[in-house]
Amino acid sequence: MTSTLLDEALEAHGGLQAWRSAVRIHARVRSGGLLVRTRVPGNRFADYRITVDVHEPRTVIDPFPVDEQRGVFENGIVRIESHDGHVLSSRANPRPAFFGRSGLRRNFRWDPLDSVYFAGYAMWNYLTTPYLLTRDDVEVDEAGTWHEGGETWRRLNATFPAHIHTHSPRQSFYFDASGRLRRHDYVAEVVGHWARAAHYCTEPVHAGGLVFQTRRRVYPIGPGNRPLPAPTLVSMQLSDLRVDTG
Repeated sequence: MTSTLLDEALEAHGGLQAWRSAVRIHARVRSGGLLVRTRVPGNRFADYRITVDVHEPRTVIDPFPVDEQRGVFENGIVRIESHDGHVLSSRANPRPAFFGRSGLRRNFRWDPLDSVYFAGYAMWNYLTTPYLLTRDDVEVDEAGTWHEGGETWRRLNATFPAHIHTHSPRQSFYFDASGRLRRHDYVAEVVGHWARAAHYCTEPVHAGGLVFQTRRRVYPIGPGNRPLPAPTLVSMQLSDLRVDTG
């Protein structure tokens, strides 16, 4: 689905044709923050390389959870495999495990397959936005302006269908005057239905004809839709970006 704001955002991030031509995105990721430190023992996401498919929900995290292994998220199915492709463990339907009785342990600690699911769908979403919002099954509507930090941003609300693996069905994206993504709001449901988050995106970098925000910080949302100054739930720094085209 499209809108005038989405059209402008696509143009600011490389243009629709460049996104359609892109096949995979590669990057180095360094991450931290309270959520990563508490849910992922030893912060095995401290420094890794990632590959996401642009047109299909697929993410490869390497190395993870240890050297010579990698985590793979593929359309909701997750696995840990060796570098020669031998599957060491897998989970066919990982999302329901975060809820109900099985979710009690996950309130404190994630196992490697939990971690691959969360990071896999999240990074696929992050790195393919705003192109992700052009899907026919994603509904978007412009939601007026938002004032923050002395700037005026325009807000785009998106509603995702249940079959797309993402944080929550309803999310908001904020774009500055140039059309660049500056903030992304969602409820991280696998963390908790209370986990309202504001994800800030800065330091744009050009790679393969596309534009990516390489510095990302996630904070809790407080009163008035304003971010709380602490804690930093997730921090990410992306580098070495590369795009494969078809």
